[in-house]
Amino acid sequence: MSTTFQKPSITVQEQLHFLAQQGLIITDQQEAKHVLSMIGYYRFSGYLLPYKQDHSSTKPRLFIANTKFEDIWQLYRFDQELRALLSCATEKIEIAFRAALVNTTSTELSPFWYADKTFHRQQRTFEGFMKHVNQVLDMSHDIFIKHYVDKYDSPKYPPIWMIIETLSFGTCSKLFNNITSVALRKKIAKQFDQHPTILSSWIHSLTFTRNICAHHARLWNRWLVNSPMIPKHEPLRDAFLTTKEYRFHLIAYVVQKLLKVVDPEFNWQKSLYDLFSRYPSYPGIEMGFQKDWQNDPFWKL
Repeated sequence: MSTTFQKPSITVQEQLHFLAQQGLIITDQQEAKHVLSMIGYYRFSGYLLPYKQDHSSTKPRLFIANTKFEDIWQLYRFDQELRALLSCATEKIEIAFRAALVNTTSTELSPFWYADKTFHRQQRTFEGFMKHVNQVLDMSHDIFIKHYVDKYDSPKYPPIWMIIETLSFGTCSKLFNNITSVALRKKIAKQFDQHPTILSSWIHSLTFTRNICAHHARLWNRWLVNSPMIPKHEPLRDAFLTTKEYRFHLIAYVVQKLLKVVDPEFNWQKSLYDLFSRYPSYPGIEMGFQKDWQNDPFWKL
């Protein structure tokens, strides 16, 4: 049974009035109006739920007593900084993964291997990939692609180190996972001290969370999909599988493991500590971390 959407559009001032009616304390009307004007009510509303009364209460739509607009605004800023920190870390990992994929396959196979179906495990995946490549060649405004197409008649496709710069992180992940040679996938994964199955899972998960960051969506307290695999030999495996819901703590684990190889000087642990210390109201439990997680052997500085 379908229902017609009938919620009306309301002004920012009406939005503030609506929040106040639900019990939210707004001490600075001008600041609150500016915040909603700059980020939008719908985006902001994603941070309201932790401050609402429990669903089992008689008035679940009302805010918990003494909840201030500033509390929610601070949570939003915490999440904003968390996304920025994750984006910085993911960028390093993504670039390193692209480099490993290019350097290994171009020397072991050929610079043009990606256009040869014999090097791909699944034909349908290969066909979808090449359809995307052809669209890139037809529509790309990148100077290096236009230069290749204009200057060279053969081979038809640019070398892997060119074409990979036009591919998304997710497409690069699928390209790696579809390589026929197990030995080659192992050689790439070894550069990250991981088994190819684990690396494939991790890159797939990072792609999803990277897209969350790219679209400025809520990361804090979010249930995520594509849970990354935890290696069986991981000493702290049980500590990272404490909840059925896959949340940010597993992504933090993956980033920490990969950055130790990719950029050991980038202190992800300390950056994470500093962020939580600036926002002590959000201890990390809502994101899957255990209590006193900073003292766990894996996280301890």
